[in-house]
Amino acid sequence: MMKRIAMVALASLALVTAGSAQQPASDNEALPKGFKTTPVLKSVQTASNMTLAYPKAGQAEVVSVTGELEPGGRTSRHQHPVPVFVYVLEGTLTVQADGGEPREYPAGKAFVEDVNHWHQAFNKGATPVKILVVFMGEEGKPTTINAQ
Repeated sequence: MMKRIAMVALASLALVTAGSAQQPASDNEALPKGFKTTPVLKSVQTASNMTLAYPKAGQAEVVSVTGELEPGGRTSRHQHPVPVFVYVLEGTLTVQADGGEPREYPAGKAFVEDVNHWHQAFNKGATPVKILVVFMGEEGKPTTINAQ
């Protein structure tokens, strides 16, 4: 009996020792070091307070682009059948949605564009506007519909 207890104790000690040997070092390369995140946008609504909804059929697809509007430039009048995230990198972007007041977004601001609602963007400033645009749509479907 004493021999059996000694064997169990020895096996337990071996397991504890092996487990502690596998603990990660405090300077583990898998852990973040010198990295931080800054929230940009968290929203359940578009800029005009429309509720966000994702496509319910087909394969989800994310498309990201950068865009540049020269001073005095404008986009076409258009709408998006999918949610679109916009982050202003440089300059101030002005967005005019049908039936709404113009909204201005300076560098560092983000917003979600209206879904299925006509709008147009302008650069009313003296320097180029640069934006990052992320479309959250469906594979094979358009992300933008231009007015005719």
